[in-house]
Amino acid sequence: DPTLYRTLVGSLVYLTITRPDFGYAVHVVSRFVVSPTIVHWAAVLRILRYLRRTQFQSLLFPSSSSLELRAYSDADWTADPTDRKSTTGFCIFLGDSLVSWKSKKQDIVSRSSTEAEYRAMTSTTTEIVWLRWLLSDMSVALYEPTLMYCDNKSAIQIVHNSIFHERTKHIEIDCHFTRHHLQHGTITLPFISSSLQIVDLFTKTHSIKCFRFLIDKLSMLHITAS
Repeated sequence: DPTLYRTLVGSLVYLTITRPDFGYAVHVVSRFVVSPTIVHWAAVLRILRYLRRTQFQSLLFPSSSSLELRAYSDADWTADPTDRKSTTGFCIFLGDSLVSWKSKKQDIVSRSSTEAEYRAMTSTTTEIVWLRWLLSDMSVALYEPTLMYCDNKSAIQIVHNSIFHERTKHIEIDCHFTRHHLQHGTITLPFISSSLQIVDLFTKTHSIKCFRFLIDKLSMLHITAS
């Protein structure tokens, strides 16, 4: 029943507002709301079973958390086999508390993994700018640049390089935007190993062991725990 499928997916999308742990799975099934098949229906039922088992799992916001932003940015290049568009993923912490995250298919086909990563960095930078403005509006001063971790050294080098080459000309606007905020002290771009990249949870599927590791890094807690 396509109508029931769309209703359930819409409800799951709403739940991801406070449950980032299955955000990527919902992102994937939401691609097929126009003409779902039995395979997609089975995937939705699997998400519902997971949700039932983990209904008491919640984000943790400790009162002792600092008021410093920290972000992770990543992209899964050509993730969608139907159109080869990549998936952007980011998550942003305020201290140890996860306050913003996204898993979204990119609008344009990227010709390299570096290009896909760079587009993800631009989306992350946009969110960082908004969050810093919001904190400033609440009289929370941020004196240091926001750390935005990325596991693609080539993408980081493009931000630091003021010279555009033919191979980066088509993403020039994204380059200028991210570089502007790097130069003005809004962000800084430390490299992080792919094995420690938390935001992988929002760009690809994982083994159970890896999935649980990433969930733990998001500071999610079972609320009945002592």
